[in-house]
Order: sequence, then structure tokens, then C-alpha cells
Amino acid sequence: MTSNSARKRAARDFSRRHGVNYRVALQAVGTHDPDRFHAFATRVLIEAVEGCGIRHWADVEHWDGSSRMTITDLGGESFEVTVSTIRPALTAFLEADPGADLMDLDGYLADEFIQQGLFGLVIYRSEVTHRPRTAHRAR
Repeated sequence: MTSNSARKRAARDFSRRHGVNYRVALQAVGTHDPDRFHAFATRVLIEAVEGCGIRHWADVEHWDGSSRMTITDLGGESFEVTVSTIRPALTAFLEADPGADLMDLDGYLADEFIQQGLFGLVIYRSEVTHRPRTAHRAR
């Protein structure tokens, strides 16, 4: 059985169990795709640094450009942030919104994922909670 065939079978089973249409089920099953997860994780880390997501509470000491950074918070404590740091929060996000697109991620959301991974909750809040004049999609 090919991986595509197995994914389709899993989507049909998911659709029957949860009472959703096949396309939604196919997206939900796709959230467990390691390549998709890695693309989202990379985007989160890039948004955190280059999208200024964490800049209001941390200085970036080292950044490899995609998967690893060393940051220092306002209290002077240093942390190493990798994909494994954000895995629980990102996994919950992808499971809650199986149709999520890479463009749904911004610096604010990346900041929350990193804080949840490091501290277990969001400690530092930025003054701006969303981009001005940006219409939020109804979920």
C-alpha cells in the first residue's frame, strides 16, 4: 500500500468517525504529515525572529536562519529554541485548524508558541495584538 493510499483510507475513516466531509478529513489527516509540520515549524521560527514576534521581550543572540536560535529574555536568562520547543503548541494549533495555511502564521502567533514552549504559558504580551487594518477570518 502506498502512503497516498493509506492517507486516503485514513481520511475516509476520519470522515466517518467525526461526521465531516472527505476534504476536511483529508486535511485533518494531513496535519500528521512530517513535511507539513516541518514547514510550519520553520515558518514559526522565522516569524519569531524576522517578523519581530519575540523582539519585545527577548534579544536574539544566535539565529541559524531556520531551525535554531539562542535568545535572552528581559531578565537576562538565555534559552535555546528549536522545533522541539514549539512542537506541543504547534501540534495543537494544526489539530484545531486542519485547514491552516502557512500564511496564517504571523509574529504574534509565533511569539505565543515560543512562550508556551519555554514557560508553559504566555508571560510577555506585546502592545499590538494584531496587525492594524487586517480583517480577521471567521473560523
